[in-house]
Amino acid sequence: MKKYAVFGNPIEHSMSPLIHAYFAENLGIKLTYDAILGTVGKFELEAKNFLKMGGKGFNVTLPFKQEAYNLAETKSEIAEITGSVNTISLKDGLIHGDNTDGSGFIKDIKNNIGFDIENKKILLLGAGGAAMGILPNILYERPLELKIYNRTREKAEKLCNKFLDIGKLDYVEISDLEKYKFDIIINSTSAGISNEDFYLPKKFFNNDSICYDLSYGAASNSFRSWAKQNKLIFYDGIGMLLEQAADSFLYLGVKKTINN
Repeated sequence: MKKYAVFGNPIEHSMSPLIHAYFAENLGIKLTYDAILGTVGKFELEAKNFLKMGGKGFNVTLPFKQEAYNLAETKSEIAEITGSVNTISLKDGLIHGDNTDGSGFIKDIKNNIGFDIENKKILLLGAGGAAMGILPNILYERPLELKIYNRTREKAEKLCNKFLDIGKLDYVEISDLEKYKFDIIINSTSAGISNEDFYLPKKFFNNDSICYDLSYGAASNSFRSWAKQNKLIFYDGIGMLLEQAADSFLYLGVKKTINN
């Protein structure tokens, strides 16, 4: 029986084992899929041991996506562009890295929610691996404006410079947010996972603006509460998780489409 897993820290909240078990049963594929608590500073060793012990591939969540990129011996084009990997497979005997976060995000936003990014004003919160994984796909949709806010300005500016060849984006100070009216606010930070309070100034959105958290469940509660306080429509990342999981099923040689 083929063996797969998801690495993360924390990992107990992950729904990936349930999702992949459902996909496998639905498609008549026999496999095991476990949630593995990765050790910060030892991810590469643990990941290689998993493959050495017969693992055929694995997914990667916070905080190991950039380490997974470094682990991969070959990479897909989108993984090379983002510098972030969420799917590892074995390809021609080599460790191959791919990133399905961006495609999963766009499919959820467009197909499930019905929001068209083209010509919209977008605020992205955070400048880590999660933001890196979706930024190219957002830019491919040709937004009117894309601003990034991160508590560490240098990190946000570095991220902006990385993708300037794809489209226009720049950093925004929190004190300048009220100069804008964003159509969608996307949270890619780990504030909810670390139980941090979520603070943003008011008046930088429209009445029909939407909020989208890349996290889901309890990890999205901080941003969800802020959105509710401001009477904004909120979506968590469960749809994105399903869509990116369907795309990452490619490492089994199977393409699964989300219907419900």
